[in-house]
Amino acid sequence: MKKESIFTPTFIINTLISFLFYIVFYVLTSSIGTYALEQLHQSTVVSLSLSSIFVIGALVGRVWTGITITRFGMKRLLYVGGIIFLVLTFGYYLTTSIPLLFIIRIIQGAGFGIGATASGTIAGHVVPAMRRGEGIGYYALSVTLAAAVGPALSIMIYSSFGFSILLGLALILLVLTFVLIFFVHVKELSPEERAHALTHQPKGVDKYIEKSALPISIVAFLAGFIDSAILTGMGTFSTDLHVPLAGSLFFTMYAVLIFLSRPFTGRLFDSKGDNWVFHPTFFFYTIAMLLVGLAGFFNSSLGFITLLIAGSAFGLGYGGVAPFGQAVAIRDSNKERIGVATSTFFGFLDLGVGGGPIVLGAIIPMLGQGMKGFQNLYLYSAPAVIIVWIIYYLVHGKHQKNVVK
Repeated sequence: MKKESIFTPTFIINTLISFLFYIVFYVLTSSIGTYALEQLHQSTVVSLSLSSIFVIGALVGRVWTGITITRFGMKRLLYVGGIIFLVLTFGYYLTTSIPLLFIIRIIQGAGFGIGATASGTIAGHVVPAMRRGEGIGYYALSVTLAAAVGPALSIMIYSSFGFSILLGLALILLVLTFVLIFFVHVKELSPEERAHALTHQPKGVDKYIEKSALPISIVAFLAGFIDSAILTGMGTFSTDLHVPLAGSLFFTMYAVLIFLSRPFTGRLFDSKGDNWVFHPTFFFYTIAMLLVGLAGFFNSSLGFITLLIAGSAFGLGYGGVAPFGQAVAIRDSNKERIGVATSTFFGFLDLGVGGGPIVLGAIIPMLGQGMKGFQNLYLYSAPAVIIVWIIYYLVHGKHQKNVVK
């Protein structure tokens, strides 16, 4: 049987749209805190809050998209998210008021959440069902590439040209995104399917959360919570180890290994089943966290090498959680509930990644001062990943059978 193609024009354009959404997110978020500190003379707490408040807006946008995408359609909400994201970016030029900046960030986050969820839902619809793991894996590379390029691009432009030029770049990219949406062609639900879905739409909490996606979403929340320790602490930790370059290269190795492994892992997910991907994922995730913690015991040279190896393991580990978790979430839901399943999964993931720094910020001082606190956090994170691995098996893995093809 001839395989259905993944790389249709709409898939490619939609993946590029996702990349542009996420690179603007990383470009702005990576420098907004520094801008608040240096230009607006705000405290560290305010600066960090300006970064994290975006995630709250994104979570609200994702939930709203999940429950309205059946009524309004995927492409229409992709436009809505893009417009909100674009218009609110102009808002940065108009104010230096901190309260107003918080409002801009949270509404802009909602626009991002709407657009990103609509794009993810489109990906779930246009990827052939028999190649969903592989297709979603390729689609998710847009986020990986943005995470690798965005922060570095942001820091370079901000330090060389200032925040206004950074905003200009963001606006150009979002205008390009808006143009690309026109070329997205996706088969929406028919009027009959839409009417049936709306008539039989669940009530109460079930309206906002797809129950079939909950097990893998809870796993994603816990995995994302642990990941937040890396996102928020790697820069400080590597600087304290006197190998700041290794902190940057950690994420480079993370991205490289995702790119190299994704074609193989995507096909493995579709041909062999969930556990063939998720068990190695949690194994490498555990190794990555352990190696990061152990790097603190070594001299600079050995610590540098250890962090690079850890970054590679991190790519083979945590790098598989989002794409294959999303593939599970939408596979196990009905067609008309793909949008809700997507928002449920990424809502939980965002909650873990966004909420983690708040909790971990209170825990780190209890584990030690300075570098010692981060080192112990990473060492304790390794058994924490094993616990998440066990939870994965109990809520999802043990119910999966190997696929025979």
